[in-house]
Amino acid sequence: MNEIILTVVTWIHLSSAVVWVGGIFFILFIALPVAKKTLEQPGKLMGAIGKKFVPMANISILLIFITGIFISLSSHTFSDFASLNSPWSQTLFAKVLTALVMASIHFYRGLVLTPKIERLTAEGSSPEDIKRLQRLSLNLVKTNFILGTVVLFLTGMLSVY
Repeated sequence: MNEIILTVVTWIHLSSAVVWVGGIFFILFIALPVAKKTLEQPGKLMGAIGKKFVPMANISILLIFITGIFISLSSHTFSDFASLNSPWSQTLFAKVLTALVMASIHFYRGLVLTPKIERLTAEGSSPEDIKRLQRLSLNLVKTNFILGTVVLFLTGMLSVY
């Protein structure tokens, strides 16, 4: 029975990572380029996509951390974690740290940066200021994509220990 529970929890963990990192991939490499090439105001489409994606990403992040704790505690090598003496514990530490940085970037964009861009746009502020913040936001999305691929690589490493 424990194997079934661990399998389901691992599936939820991996599916949540697919939603989060896969969603970032979709936005960066499919939606944004198509919107820029085909629309006069690509920001409107990207804003609508963001409103749909962000709640799913938020739920995925929560599930990743909850299931990650469960999976780690279920591992026979977790007792090694605090000492960081094994490759498994070092890799897990790097994965958790990277995922925390990703989550911080995600929530900073959603709770601070996006509302600021929307407020400045509504106030009719300087287009240069708005563009600068939009570039920062896009660069943070790109950073999260790179970090997401690192997390996936570290997950692969953990599976072989």
